[in-house]
Amino acid sequence: MTDQNASILVVDDVAENRDLLMRRLRRLGFSRIDEAADGVEALAAIGQTSYDLVLLDIMMPELDGFGVLDRLRADGRINDLPVIVVSALNEIEPVVRCIELGADDFIFKPFNPTLLRARVLATLEKKFLRDRTRDELKRKQIELTEARTLQLALVPPPFAGTVGGRAVAIETFLEPAKEVGGDLVDYFPIGDRKIVAVIGDVSDKGAGAALMMARTHSMFRALGTRPDAAELFADPARAAELVNETLARGNASCMFVTLLLAVLDVPSGTLAFVRAGHVPPYLRAVDGTVSRLTAAGGPALGVMEDMPYHTASVTLAPGERLLVITDGLSEAHDPAGDLYGEERVGDFLAALTFEETRPLPRLAAAVRAFEAGLPAFDDMAALLLTLDPPGVA
Repeated sequence: MTDQNASILVVDDVAENRDLLMRRLRRLGFSRIDEAADGVEALAAIGQTSYDLVLLDIMMPELDGFGVLDRLRADGRINDLPVIVVSALNEIEPVVRCIELGADDFIFKPFNPTLLRARVLATLEKKFLRDRTRDELKRKQIELTEARTLQLALVPPPFAGTVGGRAVAIETFLEPAKEVGGDLVDYFPIGDRKIVAVIGDVSDKGAGAALMMARTHSMFRALGTRPDAAELFADPARAAELVNETLARGNASCMFVTLLLAVLDVPSGTLAFVRAGHVPPYLRAVDGTVSRLTAAGGPALGVMEDMPYHTASVTLAPGERLLVITDGLSEAHDPAGDLYGEERVGDFLAALTFEETRPLPRLAAAVRAFEAGLPAFDDMAALLLTLDPPGVA
């Protein structure tokens, strides 16, 4: 696996030593070999050329081998550039110091040609494997970054306008805990008087959960384009049952989706919803009191086929606000293990004013501050819907 075109730098203040090392390297098939007479020349060469290996002496004028290793470690280049120290120092202390400074190996002078061959080839092979692993990780990171961009692009922008003659404002928020996540949040119109809102949480995190999320999202969107969409979403339980049948069939991964599917008939203010194992949404009355919509519509989607779902309904009064979240907000915890909790989310909604037009990022920031620097516990998603908000016409 060793690349015979590897570029090697030989550093030694004695010309005869450099010549001997270079001749041995050429016998191994290496042709791209440079030399430096001291540490200063070595650092200058390393700054100009991307080497695959450095053979470094210790006792040199101007700047010794310890100094070279220290400089390489200070600027981080020692992580990518393997160094084999070749030195006449035959005590254990110099060997330990070199290894602590980041050298990959140590060979005593006068060196054994067979040992030199083994150490050089093994070090270059390890570098080849590290480089290949790093390139693969970089490629995967680029793919995950692109996937994150595409996932966030699925989240619809805020809406403030009229539907069926009444004003409606909708804000959405999504923040995956990793590059991609398993939360989904969406809304879309059905006909000229209904708005469908969907917010869900896949039972896992990462790429697999993101694919499950995308599949669930696309199925609800597809149902919204059917000719009978208005009739179908008049009873959200029917839509939930259709999606559940597809997700549960052949679900070898056993992933499931907790979900809140809500359909608002804007002119009448009637909100029909199915809560499939999801966090109960919050409803804020005009006087600021907050209640929960706890009616259970059925189990999480994808658990089992032929599961019945049930629709519940409530009528929203002008100025009332519906907040739906995923448990990434309420179940986030601080270093002591205490949960952020659903009560804090309710307090946030109770204190909310109509003057703040984009409050959901503030809620998410409060959760992250509560975590106090811990890695993100889970994906976070939220949807805030307001019927007849002041100033929207």
